[in-house]
Amino acid sequence: MAGRKTSDLWQNFRFLTKEMEKFLIKQDMQLFYDLLSQRERLQTIICQTADDNYKDSPEGQRVLNEIQQVNQVIISKLQSRMLVSKRQHQVRETYSGGSPTDASRLSWRR
Repeated sequence: MAGRKTSDLWQNFRFLTKEMEKFLIKQDMQLFYDLLSQRERLQTIICQTADDNYKDSPEGQRVLNEIQQVNQVIISKLQSRMLVSKRQHQVRETYSGGSPTDASRLSWRR
């Protein structure tokens, strides 16, 4: 990607971010992590590219705001997914005889 304009790099970064959100919604975690890896490599390239003040331009600000909004959605969905997974793990452990302290929480008191 040598010689690419900063604006092109940020457009690609935005595209990868949006694609990450799509595959997170579809729960295709393998593709999500592949896109995350691509985005990390692209971020390294962006950091090594000479700053042409694109981030300060109106278009650059719009693209960065859009990236930040999608990032917040991704973070929220990942946190939700983690909580569901953690809860499922706790239930599985409880019903498989995992931890006696977990089972003791499931008392039949009313």
